[in-house]
Amino acid sequence: MQIVRIVEYSIAFITLYFTVFIILLYIKYRNSVSEKPRIDKKFTPRLSVIIPAFNEEDTLEHCVKSLVDADYPKEELDIIIVDDGSKDKTYAIAKLLSNRYKNVRCFTKKNEGKAAALNYAITRADGEIIATLDADSFIEKDTIWRMLPYFKDKEVAAVTAAVKVNEQKNKGKAILEFIQKIEYLFTLFSRKVLVFIEAVTVTPGPFSMFRSWVFKKVGMFDTKSILEDQEIALRIQKHNYKIRSSMDAGVYTEIPRNFNELLKQRIRWHRGGFHNTLKYLSLISPRYGDFGLIIMPLTFIAIITLFGVFFVAIANIFTQPYYFRYLGLEASLLSLTPIHIVGLIILALNVLWIAWGLLQFKKEKISAWQLIIYIISYSYLLTIYWTAAIIKEIKMEKPSW
Repeated sequence: MQIVRIVEYSIAFITLYFTVFIILLYIKYRNSVSEKPRIDKKFTPRLSVIIPAFNEEDTLEHCVKSLVDADYPKEELDIIIVDDGSKDKTYAIAKLLSNRYKNVRCFTKKNEGKAAALNYAITRADGEIIATLDADSFIEKDTIWRMLPYFKDKEVAAVTAAVKVNEQKNKGKAILEFIQKIEYLFTLFSRKVLVFIEAVTVTPGPFSMFRSWVFKKVGMFDTKSILEDQEIALRIQKHNYKIRSSMDAGVYTEIPRNFNELLKQRIRWHRGGFHNTLKYLSLISPRYGDFGLIIMPLTFIAIITLFGVFFVAIANIFTQPYYFRYLGLEASLLSLTPIHIVGLIILALNVLWIAWGLLQFKKEKISAWQLIIYIISYSYLLTIYWTAAIIKEIKMEKPSW
């Protein structure tokens, strides 16, 4: 099947090219990756933190408390809670918190989604810097201080925090938990490296900061997007503003604790990413440097190829049922072809890349067996995520949270 070979070599090329590219990028900027901007406690811009909340009665108070306890001048910190039509006690808790703390305000509105809740608060915020904080997340005491210095560069429009897994419930023992923990750390490292070519494509919902003028110049959050934190980042890129990423400004977020919840989340992420990529194909342009010439084209080609893989895989179920596939690679017990060799090279480079990434987080406790399980299982999980997302796209199911 010639089409099978074409698809396999396409995947191998894209994966190998991107892996080598980002490794070379890291080697070039390795001395700058771990650099931290100097904290200046005289730089205290008015900061409005927006917390959109829908049925978050269990986590909202802890979230707000982390802000109240943050090491930042209270008179310059404005906390805005927006209850998005919750059916539990979220709004009652929000009112209690607003009565308890002078710098906490709360509002309630009909349920229209996270983006609409954020936009509702943005029009009521008075901060020079506007931050978004998920109600199921909480920050460290010095997180704000570690992010603000990036805004001394007038061209920086947004800064992302170091999103990490809240391990308080299972303490890293559950398999799904430590797989997500490693994934989050690895993603954080990769995002930091991509900063050097202005290629950050998401301002994570758990905690990100924006200059207030961003929403006037590029527009508010897209209420039609199911991945609004990526959509706004791509829009910022389209306007040629900078996005920076901090590796030490910690924010801890709740994660899916079972596979069904995880799959639902990842289907939304992958479908949202697909929609946003199509929406911003205009970013494939020399105007946007390496981001427009390498990252966006590779992303688009990879998505199209994945759809091709899906149809080829369906065909192979009936024509080659005894083949084992890994990373788009045929593995027969009786042969070793060039595509197998390329696949092994890709695997080796990815292991090296993951190891480099995790070395940046020496304080994080990750055992050898956890890392092995992650390396073995992650590609299979990714295949499940994409397969489920593609099926829903083909069936044209309405995206949901």
